Amino acid sequence: MIMKNQKKDFFGIFFESGLYRIGILAVMCLVLALVSDNFFKVSNFMNILRQSSVLLVLAACATGCILTHGIDNSIGGVMSLCGCACGWFLNNDFSVPAAIILTILVGILFGAINGFLVGVVRIPPFVSTYGVSYIANGLALILMGSDIFSGFPKSFRSLASGNIFGFPVIMIIALGVTLLMYLCFQRSNFGKQVYCVGANYTTAKYSGINTLLTLFIVYILSGCGAAIGGILQVARQSAAQAGMGDTFQMTAIAAIVIGGTSMSGGEGSVFGAIIGALILTLIVNAMNLLGVPALAQSIVTGAIIVLAVLLDVQLKRIQAARSAAV
Repeated sequence: MIMKNQKKDFFGIFFESGLYRIGILAVMCLVLALVSDNFFKVSNFMNILRQSSVLLVLAACATGCILTHGIDNSIGGVMSLCGCACGWFLNNDFSVPAAIILTILVGILFGAINGFLVGVVRIPPFVSTYGVSYIANGLALILMGSDIFSGFPKSFRSLASGNIFGFPVIMIIALGVTLLMYLCFQRSNFGKQVYCVGANYTTAKYSGINTLLTLFIVYILSGCGAAIGGILQVARQSAAQAGMGDTFQMTAIAAIVIGGTSMSGGEGSVFGAIIGALILTLIVNAMNLLGVPALAQSIVTGAIIVLAVLLDVQLKRIQAARSAAV
């Protein structure tokens, strides 16, 4: 009887702690190695690192929004606008550092707009950020029209193509950003406030937490992440065009949810978002190696999002049942 209870506790802790996600990642690597001879090649490994970099930045920076029981539906739109803005700056003789700084400021501005609408005006984040996404996409179309900006300096393109000691520069940047987000949300007083706001907004407000400032900052961080993601994607493509961030909107949210961040707020981590981003990248890489059509890949990604949310709901029920039993 004791052994049975210990077994239940082990599996309960294993699933509730999110350790099973690392297991999924390991199993996926093993399966892919068996079905494709190219999977463990250095070139494919480097390709996976580069592919995951943009998604890592977007997911890590947007994690705070979901932790506060919100969502940022403007990630794709702001990423597109920032990518186009970066291309415009570079094509109009701005230096690379100036173009990057100005682009990040554009992302911060739109993050601040989201924070104002969610925190001050109290418009539901799903609706407000969706509207901001339309504004950002519209501005990108006005800026670009049907044009594509290209012909960027080599120093800018090296952000995606360059290596330092054999390690991709783009991945170093992504790891730097995710480390900052980890310290922000998991190792600071601000991070504790983010979790409190997500767990219970009213209680957090009356306990002395500046809920308005907390929401404001998490959406600014998400906007900043969208800007950095846009910059890195432009460097990867060596081109900027309207709509370039559309495919990243749902995959960024999916990575966060797959990584164990609850849509109900107050639970999750940046580390989980990293695992989620790597899982999604491996799935896409596997489909590319197996020759799966792009349209089918979208269907698979959508199905994964639904399954991740269902799993989140089921784990909530298990946790509630365990709490009631105690």
